[in-house]
Amino acid sequence: MKSTPLMLALWLVCLQHVVSASRLSTKLGGDNMKQVVGLLTDLQAKIESDGEAEQKSYDKFACWCEDTLSEKAEAISTAKDDIDKLQTEIIKLKGALATFAVDIKQLEKDIKKNVESQREAAELREKENVAYTEEKEENEQCIGALEAAITVLSGAGTGKRGFLETLQEAQLLSVVAGVRGLLHQKVVARSVGNEDLEVVKHFVAKPDDFLGAHSGAMSAAQIANNPFGDYAPKSTQIQGILKGMYDAFATDLEKANAEEAEKQKGFEDLMKTKKSELQTLQDTLDKSSTDEAEKTKKLADSKTELDDTKEQLEADEKFFAETKESCQERAAQWAQRTRLRTMELHGMAKAI
Repeated sequence: MKSTPLMLALWLVCLQHVVSASRLSTKLGGDNMKQVVGLLTDLQAKIESDGEAEQKSYDKFACWCEDTLSEKAEAISTAKDDIDKLQTEIIKLKGALATFAVDIKQLEKDIKKNVESQREAAELREKENVAYTEEKEENEQCIGALEAAITVLSGAGTGKRGFLETLQEAQLLSVVAGVRGLLHQKVVARSVGNEDLEVVKHFVAKPDDFLGAHSGAMSAAQIANNPFGDYAPKSTQIQGILKGMYDAFATDLEKANAEEAEKQKGFEDLMKTKKSELQTLQDTLDKSSTDEAEKTKKLADSKTELDDTKEQLEADEKFFAETKESCQERAAQWAQRTRLRTMELHGMAKAI
């Protein structure tokens, strides 16, 4: 049983009665006094024993207070540091995400612009190629018509009468129609003078004037004096003009072929560059989007961690304050208890 001030008071009351009784019965000897001293000695030992047990219990409690408050103080300090770090990190993540948003928006614009420029370049190349193909076919047709005309006219001046009669009418009409069809070409106006152009128009209108169809009325003496016929100079003249036109069309075709090849190569080089740029832009966009997603998740995680840390900090601070107050209150009680026990033991020692 632990000693208490009330117990001590009861014992002191009993002691007073015993002492009073002992004074009245001194005749009987010192047995009563010895009994009182024995009781006081036992009580003193009991109080000291209880004090030691209480001291161990309090020391254990005090150790718990010290360890717990130290741990909580460290946890509170760590939480405050973590909160500062998380708040700083959240600010940085928000800034990074804002930058990503701007970069991604610009990359999307650049990609759209790149795709659009490729589309426009492809459309332009297609139009140029269609125009080239049409011009090439037209030039080739003109060259074919001129070549056919020159071939037909090359038979003139051979000295054979009735040469026109030997030509098939369909062939003649085809030659004339072919030459007539190319008169509107720009290359004709550029390569043929006005006088020569009139000659060609004359040929188209009256081809027999150049092939000597009217020579049947000539006498044998005239033919003998002019074995080539009077159509030979005209035939030679129109051949020369048509040959010049042929060369002009051939030169234009060769030039057009070279320009087309150059444009095609330029287009292919441009598309290669554009596609490479597009791939780089797309790769950058993919990486930026991935980084943005990662940082968005990290921002959300950091906010959650910040909220949890603040909540835990609040709980730790509350626990720390309550524990500290409880420990201080217990320490004060223990100090009072120790002081009273010391007084009890001092009184007992004096009584003994």
